[in-house]
Amino acid sequence: MERKRKASPRPRLLMATALIAAALTVEPGLAAGKKHVHRAGGSAAGGVMLSTPEPHTAIEHNNRGVELGTKGLWPDAIREHEQALEMEPSNKDFMTNLSAAHLRYGDVLAARHDIYNAMKQYRHALFVDPGNNVAEAHLDDCIARLKKDPTDFKVRQKMAEDADVSQDYETAIVEYRRCAKMRDDGPTHAELGRVLLKAGKDVDGFAELKIAVSKTWEPKTDKRLMRDLADCHRQLGDILKQYAYKARDTGRGTVGMKRLLNAGIEYRRAVTINPDDSDAIKSLVEVSREAVAIRPSFDNTLMLGAAYQLAGDFEHAKMEYEQCWKIDPRRSEIAKAQQSYHLAVARSGLASPAMVANTVDKVQKAVSKDPSDAMWWYVLGRAKQTQFERTGSQEDREAALDAYQHAYSINPYISPDLQPALRVLGGAAPETAGQPAAGGAPGRPSAPAAGGSAPAAPTRLAAAGPPVSAKTVLQYGAIEQKLGGGDLDGAQKDLLEIVDKNAGDGHAWLLLGNTYEKKGDLDQAIVAYRQAALLKEPGADDALDTVSDSRIQPLLKDADAKVQQGDLVGAAASLREALSIAPGKPIVHQKLSDILRKMGDAKGADKEQKKATELAQGKSGSVKK
Repeated sequence: MERKRKASPRPRLLMATALIAAALTVEPGLAAGKKHVHRAGGSAAGGVMLSTPEPHTAIEHNNRGVELGTKGLWPDAIREHEQALEMEPSNKDFMTNLSAAHLRYGDVLAARHDIYNAMKQYRHALFVDPGNNVAEAHLDDCIARLKKDPTDFKVRQKMAEDADVSQDYETAIVEYRRCAKMRDDGPTHAELGRVLLKAGKDVDGFAELKIAVSKTWEPKTDKRLMRDLADCHRQLGDILKQYAYKARDTGRGTVGMKRLLNAGIEYRRAVTINPDDSDAIKSLVEVSREAVAIRPSFDNTLMLGAAYQLAGDFEHAKMEYEQCWKIDPRRSEIAKAQQSYHLAVARSGLASPAMVANTVDKVQKAVSKDPSDAMWWYVLGRAKQTQFERTGSQEDREAALDAYQHAYSINPYISPDLQPALRVLGGAAPETAGQPAAGGAPGRPSAPAAGGSAPAAPTRLAAAGPPVSAKTVLQYGAIEQKLGGGDLDGAQKDLLEIVDKNAGDGHAWLLLGNTYEKKGDLDQAIVAYRQAALLKEPGADDALDTVSDSRIQPLLKDADAKVQQGDLVGAAASLREALSIAPGKPIVHQKLSDILRKMGDAKGADKEQKKATELAQGKSGSVKK
């Protein structure tokens, strides 16, 4: 008669990594698909005696798996460890044990020269535990036995791509992870992030895409590469949007609103990089509408107006901007939105003749009020040029040319399109006061020829000498005053507008990083500082170095604590996470090298040691400590 199981305290956890090593010379047991029925102290099918109780809890399944491993019954051991992990998915010990079982089973298969199945087991081990460096080394050995170079990026990339196409996402993830170690750049991390999303690992995929957009994407002239970068930002926006809706549906309105706004930022970045990304534009309109529906504030309404403007829906954009004026007519953003709106109308092929004519009328009034504003003169010139291109009227051409010359005389750098437009229209750029300007009288351009009363000309042209700085025109002094006065939101808003219009402005990225750092958002600060550093902005490298130190300190402490606990795998994982944030820190590479050497991974340790030495000696192009 079977003895009734007594209630007992939680069983002691057995670690596979310590117990299954002794079974390496034992032949594997029955196929994984065959069900074994064991009882405490009883015998298994085939006469194998087991001492662990019939498993019902996660720990009991784990312990049964460990015992099966000591007897060389690897498929059965793997099945028990999988059951334990399925019952407690966040248990790191169970992950380690499952990964170790796959590793040892792979070793047995490799000893039999069953290379392809051994590789499957090593990849299973690495999928469960990316920090299993022994499994990685043994996988490399198998690839080498197939006459391929495991350290060749193209070899591993091809394996990842083939697995991705065949929807073998587990293999693809393992191989893309290896590729990301070999080539720590944006495109490689992006591929890993995308395949993680395909595999349903949304959290890991989102984290990897965040790493991707913070890494190097070169060359910037590669349109395909820039489209991929824009896609990364759009995918980040899509994930944030879904998270926002989940938060909203569960009554967490504040969290939902923050995620909506962050999604909007990602969509704007996508469109800035790739203006043809219609999906990003549609999604920006969607999240902006949702934000206004939840909170019809000035900022949210302004965001919706800008989204409609990007979509070419100028009527709705105009309505939202007018609503902004009703909410708070004193906000300085209204004037900037007006300029941006009228410039978009002037440039758009979708705007009707009546809409362009309305823009001409509004802009002429604006230059009458402030004839020293170069941007208004440029917008007027662009609108008149559009009318000329549609009608062929020489009167429109002369008016466009005249407005462009006004803009150039105030600030020749107000738009990169200004000088090309002057050449297209057949005029020359005036350089100094008192010289004849093409299409106008000496010393002072004539007023626009069409569209109502002539606005006043500027009181003086730009004097000879250095041109007016674009940074001065963008009023960085005012932004820095906001930073000094604690108006971080206001400064951040102004800076986001600048980088949205000109992603190559390193000074704006540097100041934007400063706003994020002061608000405690170190992840976003690192992204902004890294962008400024890539653009060679003075002071950006030091700022990136400082904030990276702050961001990785908790990870370094965690790694040290895990070393004291004997958890070398966990320590290595913490250090790898630190390297994803600050890849140029010699001390992190050195610590990782020491841990890998203790784990028996001499090859990996030597690689990290070499990297640490190069960085310390200043030979690497990375940001140095």
